[in-house]
Amino acid sequence: MLPNIPILIATALIPMILGYIWFHPKMFGGETWYNVAKLTGEDRSEVSTAKLLSTLLFNFFIAFGLYNQCIHSMGALAMVGADPELLRTGVGAAFMAEYGQNHLSFGHGVIHAIFPTTAFIIIPVLAYVTIFEKKNFKYFMVYTGYWALSLMLMGGILCQWGTTPV
Repeated sequence: MLPNIPILIATALIPMILGYIWFHPKMFGGETWYNVAKLTGEDRSEVSTAKLLSTLLFNFFIAFGLYNQCIHSMGALAMVGADPELLRTGVGAAFMAEYGQNHLSFGHGVIHAIFPTTAFIIIPVLAYVTIFEKKNFKYFMVYTGYWALSLMLMGGILCQWGTTPV
């Protein structure tokens, strides 16, 4: 139930890979996104290494937060003061034996990515951005679709393979 760091890192790559596909000019979000975001040809230039690395770091933060949202047994770890040793003996071990592997499936992670993450965090935040940056509904839908799909894939992978046993 402790985070599997290589899986967290791999999961942090999902928004980057999906973004390359989603926002590619020949794909769904590409030209629509360029038009509604009012990006010019100069804005379509390559992204610097520093920006890519910072994006990867931010995606890692998202993956870690989503991990804590999807893996229910993290609550058990928190209740014992984040000491995994306390979950290996006594009542902690009995609890983990009974409930520790519950809800560790791809579908469960997808559900957590949709509710509450996308529905109650991503959509309101993107709505604010859309309203105050005076963007149109297409802009909102392109980004909402991208983040919903990214988070569903991330949540599914994290829930299915993102834990290591205590």
